[in-house]
Amino acid sequence: MSFGPIRRMNWRGMLKLHRRCVRKPVFRTLAGSVVVCEPGLARQVLVDADRRLEHVPAFWRPGGVPLPPPVCAALNRWVHAGLAAEDPDAMAAVAVDAVAASRGDLHRACLHAVAEATRRPLGLDRDGALRGTVTEFLDDVFHAMMTGSRRFPDKDTFLRLAARAGAALADGAAPDFPEVEADVRGEVYLRAVTAFVGASAAALTWLICVRQSGDLVAARRRAGAVEEASPEHVALETLRLWPPAWQHRRPVLHDHRIGPLEALRGDEVVVPAYALQRHPRYWADADVFDPGRWAGSPSRHQAFLPFSIGPGACVGASFEVRWLAAAARHLAAAPPLALTRRSTAPCVTAVFSAPEHTLGGR
Repeated sequence: MSFGPIRRMNWRGMLKLHRRCVRKPVFRTLAGSVVVCEPGLARQVLVDADRRLEHVPAFWRPGGVPLPPPVCAALNRWVHAGLAAEDPDAMAAVAVDAVAASRGDLHRACLHAVAEATRRPLGLDRDGALRGTVTEFLDDVFHAMMTGSRRFPDKDTFLRLAARAGAALADGAAPDFPEVEADVRGEVYLRAVTAFVGASAAALTWLICVRQSGDLVAARRRAGAVEEASPEHVALETLRLWPPAWQHRRPVLHDHRIGPLEALRGDEVVVPAYALQRHPRYWADADVFDPGRWAGSPSRHQAFLPFSIGPGACVGASFEVRWLAAAARHLAAAPPLALTRRSTAPCVTAVFSAPEHTLGGR
């Protein structure tokens, strides 16, 4: 029972993958992955009408073993219902206020801020012991996953926290949490914490850097781009350039053809959202932060896939955009944050988040 490897790729490797995607829309890596970086084909692959791929997200794979489909469906409904009951504007206000009051590491501050904003569906406002367990999990396990500061998480710490979370859940700490086998209940709950907190915290780090940093990571800024744009367009452009889920991976269950290549059982299909959403063939001035590109657009761009689509899509996708837009609005109205960059490269792990920064000065 562990989350497995943390560091999936470094920043240099991610840029190399991007350059290869620009040259060739479909290719096979040396590791055997089939990479698809063409919008129509990527969407066809992810929708997977013929059910040739495995779509159970990593969140619902305790010990690397997929939970039964009914349990996965119940967990997805629980996440969706929890988000649907939240007010994205109120949640964003709580998160922004929490970050503004924080000092020290930006990633840690954003993780705790989003956890505080989602305390009700996670049951953190009902059970102090569960709240302490989640706080320790975010500090000692998930922060390392987000920043890549450790090659593997501390398995002993994770198992201890999973046991504590499982005991709290047995006492009804998290409302309406689905029935899950007792031996993996705590691990599944901590994975649910990452579903609620992980991507939102990573997106918040980028949004803060967009508003606070004079220079952007792997992007150029058009003059007045943030000040003149609507909060929703700022959110969409932030997700385009810096998608927390920077790649969508699906194991192959049945041999089939993808464009010019054969995908074989045991292979993995990869849709690199980062490369697709910066591809110069599909985006004008692809590396320019320009929220205005979304103005007047009747629908989302075909090459915009930060949440995936199809059976493995993020259940909180629409909420995430509304929440991030609200966060952009609250950040614009708040006093500027004191932010000091400590590294030049973004954090590229299972999530894609901003370079390390310190809040509140050096």
